Amino acid sequence: MTKEEKLKDITLLYVEDDDLIRKSVSRFLARRCNKLIEASNGAEGLRAFNEHLPALVITDIEMPVMNGMEMIETILKQDSHQPIIITTGYDDDEHKNNKVSQNIIKPINLKELTESICTALDLKDDE
Repeated sequence: MTKEEKLKDITLLYVEDDDLIRKSVSRFLARRCNKLIEASNGAEGLRAFNEHLPALVITDIEMPVMNGMEMIETILKQDSHQPIIITTGYDDDEHKNNKVSQNIIKPINLKELTESICTALDLKDDE
């Protein structure tokens, strides 16, 4: 089984406040995973995380209501091993977190995102 086939069994949570980016990336992700949950801010993302317990969280940082860093810290207090990928338009230390699996700078390269998801979830092609 390939890592892409294994991804088809996974539930992902994607948190992004920009509607255009969220819709575009969500279309891409929804075709590749079993279930995709979307949220438009950190508070919605945290509620969705607690309700669905996704295998992976992908989140923006600068969002209204609750920012991505607050959401990440809350999630990691609940589960310190939760795989998380940050997507941000800012390439500075304030918008990165060394506790997450990957920090991706926007614009999002979808091939890089897919590889990051597989790496974060330790998905590999079977020999």
